Amino acid sequence: MKKTVILTDEVVDKNGIKIAEMSVALEGDGKTPIIQTVGTSKILGFRDDGTAIIGETDDKLIEKHHQELMAEAIKEQKELSKANGIDPSVVNMINAEKENINE
Repeated sequence: MKKTVILTDEVVDKNGIKIAEMSVALEGDGKTPIIQTVGTSKILGFRDDGTAIIGETDDKLIEKHHQELMAEAIKEQKELSKANGIDPSVVNMINAEKENINE
């Protein structure tokens, strides 16, 4: 049996308008969580590298929520990984779970 935990969060501005949705799927495989963020805030333009420019207030609010969701995702991923017999400390370091495959 395989267990997957999905965490989600909505980012709402001071006027109660949703400006982003975030989600992450955790499988207890030791991998560092990757949060998917879909923004709905107004795009002001684009940088040379193609990333969207949004208002600074929205950007900071999204960043704050991303950090909070990442902390929760790491906590949950560690618990799931430990239950699956994987060293939970590998969750904090990207690709560290690959180094422990044959141990």
